[in-house]
Amino acid sequence: MEKIKALLRKCNCFASRPAAEWEDTAIPIDPRSKIRSPSPSPSRDSVKHNTNKTSIVVAHGAFHTSWHYQTFSEAVQKHTKIDRILVPQQSSSGPSPPDNCFDADVKLLHNTIATELLEGRDVLLVCHSYGAIPGCEALADLPLARPGTTGKLLGIVFVSAFVTEAGQSLVTSKMGGRASWVKIDGPLSHVLNPIPTLYNTCPPTLTPSLVSHIVPQASSSFMTPTKHDLWKSFPCTYIRCLKDQAMVPTEQDFYIDRLKRFRPDTKVRKIEADHVPFASVPDELARMMEEVVEELRDGK
Repeated sequence: MEKIKALLRKCNCFASRPAAEWEDTAIPIDPRSKIRSPSPSPSRDSVKHNTNKTSIVVAHGAFHTSWHYQTFSEAVQKHTKIDRILVPQQSSSGPSPPDNCFDADVKLLHNTIATELLEGRDVLLVCHSYGAIPGCEALADLPLARPGTTGKLLGIVFVSAFVTEAGQSLVTSKMGGRASWVKIDGPLSHVLNPIPTLYNTCPPTLTPSLVSHIVPQASSSFMTPTKHDLWKSFPCTYIRCLKDQAMVPTEQDFYIDRLKRFRPDTKVRKIEADHVPFASVPDELARMMEEVVEELRDGK
């Protein structure tokens, strides 16, 4: 445990900012929302194929839950022609994560993506912050695309996200000082000062509820090394969040440079948003995702 604490103090890639006060309110959850939990992967013979359909699978960030992405999910449904959006809840985020939570996150995301592909839907993988690490790891051994039957992975969108090479973990993907806004408490890590760090461009009426839904994160999930760097095999887009105070733009640029070193065709987009544009600018982000899908389908 002391080794975990020492490594996290030495090797965290986030920046930090001062605190702000907040009052508690609530955001109602729209029962029409179609954020779905994934189901086990079906066999090829048991699925109904959906040619030319598109699904977004979001690998969510640390300390967050599927709830934080509800506004974005509703924006995708309202403003785009994308057919489905899924935000599977990862086990590393929560008060009692299992010992193998990183591997469980990878398996969950893999099964979610594979199910969509086997049902004939094309998939855009959207990786937010920490979510890029299990998200990209989940791309191993996916079903092969077969026109008219099995969908294909269109590409990967990184939203202010970590990009690791094989053998790296979050804390070793870029050496840096420990983030003062992350408190390590043995096997769990917690967010300090979330409003100025994570939600600094969100409407003040929304931030209290966003904060109230933050959960602990398994410290081990930040230290588990990857086995692959499968992002090198797919079209990549990086969305640079210009007002991010958790992973400031210069930190994001480090990962953009890594992408471009191996994927020179990597596209970079910019958005005037904090670390969680899924909550702060959901409509703009949803339209941006549709543009990415159209570009990938057109081979641009």
